[in-house]
Amino acid sequence: MRSVKATAWRYGKLGRAMLPVMLVCAAIIVTLVTANLLAKAGAEPGSLRTDDRGFINTAARCDKPQYAVAVGRTQQSLVAICSDGRLHYEYHGVRLKDRSVLDVPAEATGTGIFAVKNGPFTYTFSAKELVIEKGWLVLRKEPMVAYMEPRLPPGAN
Repeated sequence: MRSVKATAWRYGKLGRAMLPVMLVCAAIIVTLVTANLLAKAGAEPGSLRTDDRGFINTAARCDKPQYAVAVGRTQQSLVAICSDGRLHYEYHGVRLKDRSVLDVPAEATGTGIFAVKNGPFTYTFSAKELVIEKGWLVLRKEPMVAYMEPRLPPGAN
């Protein structure tokens, strides 16, 4: 049988050895939580609210009387696909890094998939991702972090 003094000494030494490990774990948790909060603060400013015309107070928005048939957000971009109700579509996109805007005609290439030609570049927008290509070369694949299909106004096709 071990003495109480030997047992206390053993666990006391273990407790002192665990202190640096616990401090390192706490520092890692604080760092991860802070990084997550900062990433969300930069990625989701309050101005990125949406309605039936796209992103409010941004260029990724449909002009009246058009309405959005699809709205998507990636880490790098905002996109609204607009329709006039007569199967004419427009792509309204904003690159978040520099607020560069692209407003061009779009074509429905499948259910919920839209393609855009802008010079040598092709943009393919879907609920899954935004793909930017130049010829056969894929320049970027941006996964959707938010996607919605707004309700169509009454009488819209």
